[in-house]
This record gives sequence, C-alpha cells and structure tokens, in this order.
Amino acid sequence: MQKNLIKASADLTEQSKHTLARHKAQHDTHQQALSATEEKPYLKVKDLVVGYDDITVVDGLSLTLKQGEIGCFLGYSGCGKTTALRAIAGLEPTRQGMISLNGQRLTEQTSRTSFAVAPAKRGMGMVFQDYALFGHLTVAKNIAFGLNNWSKSDKQARVAEMLRLVELSEHANKRPAELSGGQQQRVALARALAPKPKLLLLDEPFSNLDVVLRESLAMSVRDILKRTNTTAILVTHDQNEAFAIADKVGVMHEGKLVQWATPSDLYHEPVSPFVAEFVGEGAMIDGIIQEGHVETALGDIYRRMEVCDELGRPQYCEYDYPNGTPIKVLVRPDDIIHDDDSSQTALVVGRVFRGANYLYRLQLADGQTVLSLVPSHHNHEVGSHIGILPILEHVVVFDEKDINATTWSEYDRADMVTEVQ
Repeated sequence: MQKNLIKASADLTEQSKHTLARHKAQHDTHQQALSATEEKPYLKVKDLVVGYDDITVVDGLSLTLKQGEIGCFLGYSGCGKTTALRAIAGLEPTRQGMISLNGQRLTEQTSRTSFAVAPAKRGMGMVFQDYALFGHLTVAKNIAFGLNNWSKSDKQARVAEMLRLVELSEHANKRPAELSGGQQQRVALARALAPKPKLLLLDEPFSNLDVVLRESLAMSVRDILKRTNTTAILVTHDQNEAFAIADKVGVMHEGKLVQWATPSDLYHEPVSPFVAEFVGEGAMIDGIIQEGHVETALGDIYRRMEVCDELGRPQYCEYDYPNGTPIKVLVRPDDIIHDDDSSQTALVVGRVFRGANYLYRLQLADGQTVLSLVPSHHNHEVGSHIGILPILEHVVVFDEKDINATTWSEYDRADMVTEVQ
C-alpha cells in the first residue's frame, strides 16, 4: 500500500513537472510574440517615389512609426512634404516604393508589382489646412459625418465622447461660423478621430491661426492624440509647431528626407549643415583638427564619448579627420553661457529682447560671431564686453568642404566691429 502511494506521488510530481514546463513554454512563446509585435513598426514607408511627368517630387522616402507615435514632415514650401502625406493617404499615385500600416500592405510599386489600396479603404483620417467643416451643419453633426455605418445610439455616444475630448460639449449645437479658429480646428480634429482611424494625417492644421495660439493648440492636439493612442503624421513648415507636437520629425529638402529623428536629436545632432541651420539658431565657426581635437577661437574642443569610466568621469576620443583638416563647428546659443567671472570675453554687437531672455550676437577676438541666450535681467548694451563660458563637449563638427554659403554666413569677419559707441 505504501509503495503504491509513493509511486502515485512520484507520478503526480512528474506530471506537475510536465505541466509547469508546458506553461513555461506557452509563456515564453507569448512573450516572444509580444516582443515581435513591439519591435514591428506600425507604419512603414520604404523607398517611396512620387512624381509627375519628368519631375520627381518625393525621392526615396523611408520611415517608420510605432503605434501611438506622432511623426512630422518639416520643410520649406515646395520640398515635397504635402505630396508625401497625400501619397501615404493614397491621394497621389506612387512610382516606386512600399507603404504598410498595422501589418496591411497599402502600396507596393516595383518593376514586377503594382498594387494600391483605395484611399477610402485605408482606414485613415485627415485634417486639412482649411478644416473643411460643413457650415450648414452643427458641431455635433460635423463630428458625426463619418459615422454613417454606426447605429444611432453608438453614433450619439461617440459624438458625445469626442465633444468631451476636445472640450466643446457646450458648443454641440453651434455652427462652425459661431466658433473661433482654434475651436474650429478642434472640431475638425474630433471629426477625423471619431471613426477611430488607424492613422491620422494633418496637413498644416494650424497655419490659419496666430502664432501664440498655434503653439498652445499644438500641445493640446498632442495631448488628445496621446490620450487616444492615435498614430499620426503632421505636415508643417514651423519648427516650433513640429517640436511641440511630434515624437519624430523628418526634415525634407528637395524631395528627400534628410533626417528622421527626435526633436532633440535634430537640434543637437544634425546630420548635415542644412539640418543644422534649418532647425534652430546658431553659428558656424572655423576650426582645425590638431592631434585629434579641434582648435577654435572659443578654445580647444575634445570629442566626448557617451560612456564614463568607473569613477563617473567623462571619456574622450579623437575626431575622425586627419591633422590639418579645416572644420566648421556648430555652436548653438545654449552652448555659450554668460559668466561675469570668466576671463574669456566677447563684444556685444547685437541683441534681441525675447521677454525671459536676450539673444545676444557676440563677436570673438578674430571677428567671428556666435549667439548666446542670456536671462533678461542681465542687460548689456551693444558695444560692451561680457564674460562667456563656452560649453563645447557635445558640439557637432562638419568638414569645411561640405559647407555652402548659408544665412549664418551673413555675420562673418567682413563685418568685424572694432569699436561700437
């Protein structure tokens, strides 16, 4: 009897082991599936080419977005950003490339394949520059416009939810003409979000608003998109707008996506002189490579690595240029700190009051100029010298041969000020 009990107990133990192993295998498979889903881009655009006749408007566009991320095409008028947006929506035919959304192929144009899903079947919403609201309909009916296939009760509930989301519940029965520009923009956003689009596209949505309202509304729109976990792409020429709303910003130039990165990386780590100048303010000063570091009028610059030693001290490495290579160094206004106790000084040759701070244009001893943001309670007159403390460990350098004439070159040695009264 005792032997039978021992055998039964051993059988149960072995069975438990198999059960645990099976559950573990199922858990591991589930975790692998989750990881694969997380790593897989929600929106993928690869080698997209769009053009008319012999003109290429979008040339080799490639990007990815995760679900819930907000992207932005940023650039001058005519750079191809709106055409790229319309091609993703299916409103412009593509010559080459692939677009997929949430695992569904939307566009594929190759030498062997020609495939495109109709715009109405792509599950996308769009907010236009002029909002395109229906003037004869109330706010509530504008929002309900894309919900024709919903039941009456579901439609009413969704409209009420959207009104609360954009904080316009008390305006439900008003016509668009009775609303401010910012309120009309929020109605257009609510209408586009109501059908629960897979992707929301916004074409210069804030261009009709004044500058102050643009930035505050951009932050409000970002908050709404994040609360609804909506993946979106915005088109704008305004970098402040782009930075206020987007997780990833793509700078476009002559049909090409020059850089696709976070706003911080675009500002601090531009991949080209064009991006450096387009995004933010700054100056390009001369430098020369000597023994792996850069010698400049602001001092020697050493390349800081992203790692520290065991004591937490920063580590440095050499720049990848031969000795004697002429270099241009990108210096942002926040790289030049005002310090009255510094022995290094610069001449104030221009300033712009910005409320909380002054933007000073400072001339160095050799005639080159840099910019510096200084709190506005430090009021230094043009013609005075101020102490400066350059913070240059994270600056970006470019080979001089890659630099073309830029707007920053307006202030060069030719404008050197010897004395300002």
